[in-house]
Amino acid sequence: MKHPDQSWQRLTAAARSARDERAAAAPYGFATRVATLAMTLPAANPFALFDRIARRSLFAAAAFSLAAVAFGYSAWSSERSDDTTATDTVSEILELS
Repeated sequence: MKHPDQSWQRLTAAARSARDERAAAAPYGFATRVATLAMTLPAANPFALFDRIARRSLFAAAAFSLAAVAFGYSAWSSERSDDTTATDTVSEILELS
């Protein structure tokens, strides 16, 4: 039975001694293609980060506004149903005459 550590040592030694036979030069026309791609790509929007943050902030503000209206409406509607007859100016004037 072989130890896995010995196998690993042999594999790493073999990988270190292996030579790369591929050519080190770039293929023909590579620099031209890279330069052409660099010139044809659209310029990055400098306000892209601001746009993303502004959009998220807008959604958060809308969510908080809707939550405030939803929680405040129940309290507002229950108070208004009791106070409509007591604070109605026309009915108070008619009662006095």
